[in-house]
Amino acid sequence: MARLTEPAPAAVAPRPLARNAFLVAAGVAALAALAVATATGRPVVGAGVAGCIAMSAAVVGGLVDWRAPLYGLLLYLPVSGIPILATYPHTGAAVLLKDFVFVLPAYLGFALEVLRRRVRLRLTAAPAALLTMLTLLVCLQALNPALPNRLVGAIGIKIWLFYVPLAYVGYHFIRDRRDLSRVLLLISVTAVLPAVIGIVEAALFRAGHAATVYRPYGNAAAAATGVFTELRLPSGGVLHRVPSTFSSWTQYFAFVFSMVPVTYAWWRGSLAGRRAGILGAAVWLLMVAATFTSGARVAFIAVPLVLAVTVVLEHVGSRAPGAVRSYVRILAPLGVLVLAASFLGVTAAGLAGNVAWKTQHEFTHTFVHRLHQAVDVTWLGLGSGIDTIASRYAAAPEQLFAAFGGIWYESWFVKVVLELGVPGLVLVLAVFSALLFRGVRRHLTIRDPHLTTISAALLAFLFVNVLLAISKPYLDNDPINVYFWLFAGWLAKTAALDRAEALT
Repeated sequence: MARLTEPAPAAVAPRPLARNAFLVAAGVAALAALAVATATGRPVVGAGVAGCIAMSAAVVGGLVDWRAPLYGLLLYLPVSGIPILATYPHTGAAVLLKDFVFVLPAYLGFALEVLRRRVRLRLTAAPAALLTMLTLLVCLQALNPALPNRLVGAIGIKIWLFYVPLAYVGYHFIRDRRDLSRVLLLISVTAVLPAVIGIVEAALFRAGHAATVYRPYGNAAAAATGVFTELRLPSGGVLHRVPSTFSSWTQYFAFVFSMVPVTYAWWRGSLAGRRAGILGAAVWLLMVAATFTSGARVAFIAVPLVLAVTVVLEHVGSRAPGAVRSYVRILAPLGVLVLAASFLGVTAAGLAGNVAWKTQHEFTHTFVHRLHQAVDVTWLGLGSGIDTIASRYAAAPEQLFAAFGGIWYESWFVKVVLELGVPGLVLVLAVFSALLFRGVRRHLTIRDPHLTTISAALLAFLFVNVLLAISKPYLDNDPINVYFWLFAGWLAKTAALDRAEALT
C-alpha cells in the first residue's frame, strides 16, 4: 500500500471553529434550498442549487482536510436515494451527487497532501501492477468501435475505475485504532434509520397497506420497487421489494447486506467486553432482519454465507474476543431467519427449497449459459460500458444490447467478457485472487483478537461479494461499488495497525 508518513500527534491541529461554522452553514443552506424548491414545486432547481452549495463546501473542506469529505460520504450513503427520488425522473445530477460532493474532493485533497509532503508512494497492499493493467485495458476498450458512441465508453471507464482509488485513500483514512472504531460506529449508527424504515415498509406490505408505502415515493414508486413487484413463492408467502431511503430496492438490499458484517465488526471488534456490547448486538441483528425482509431472495444465501465465513476467519486467526460462543453467533441470525420467514408467510423449509432452486437456476442459466453466449459473441470484448446499466443515459437499449440478442446480461462476470473479453476476465480474476489472497495472508498475522474480528468481517464481505458477482451486478452499483474498495483499504490497514501496536 502507499506508505505515507502520518504527522506527529502534536502537528495535528484541531479543526478551526470558522471552518466548522462554514461547513455547517453550507449544509443548512443546501438543505434549505432543496426544501424551499420542493415546496414550491421545483425540486430539480432546488437540487441543482443545493448541489452547487454542497459541492463548493466539500471542495473547500477537502482541500483543508481530505478526510472530511470521506466522513461526509459515509453519512450520505444511507440516505443517498432521497435526492434521486426527489428529482425523479430527471435524476442524472442527483445520481452523480456523491461523486462530485464527496469522492472527488477527497481524491483532490489526498493528492494535494501527497504532493505537499513530496512522498514517493509505494503501492504494496493491493495488486497495483494488475490494477494498472486493468486500467489500461478498460481505457482501450472505451475506444472500441463496437460501442454506439464515446460517451458509453466514458461511462464504462467511470463504472470500472472511479472507486478503485478508495482502496488506497481508505487505507490512509484510518490513522489509528480510534479512527477505525470511530468509522465503524458512524457506519453502524447511521444504518439504523434506513433499516428501521425498511422493516416498517415490509410490515406495511405484509398488513396489506402497499399504497401507504408507495405514496411517499410519488412518481418514482414504480422505479424504486421494481414496477411494484410482488414475488409470490410456490411454497406460499410474498416478497415485496422494499426501497426504504434508496432509489431502488436492489440498492437497499445491497446497503443492509453490507451493514451485516460491518455492524458485526463494530459489535465484536470495538464493543466486546463493554456495556455497550448489547447495543452493538442489537444493531447487528437489526441489520440481519432488515436484509431478510428486503424482498431479495439472495439475502437468504448471502447473510448466512457472510456470517459463516466471518466466524471461520475469526477462529483461524487469533482467539475471538469476548465470551460469546460461535454457535450463539450463528444461532441468533438463524432465529431471525425463522422469524422473518414466518413474517413473510412462508415456512423455513419452503423458503429454503425455493432459494435452492433459484440458486441453481442463477448459476446454470444466468452465469454458465450466458457465459457461453458471451464467449460465442466475442472473445476480445465489445467495449467498456456496453453491458452497463448506467449506459442507458448515453444510448438506447437497442443500441447497447443489439450485438448480443437485445437483452441485458445480469451476471457481472458475463459483463466482464462482453466488455473486456476473455483476457479481461482472466485479468479481473487475477485482481480479485490477489486481493483476497493478500487479505487472508495479512489476516493470519494479526495477533489482537478485536482486530482479528474486524479483519474477518471485512474479508468476508469482499469474498462474498466476489461470489455474488457470478449472478448479480452489485459491484457496479451503489453502495457496494464504494464499500468494496473502501473496505479493501481498511482491511489492509487493520493488519498494519496490529503490526504497529506489536512494535510499541
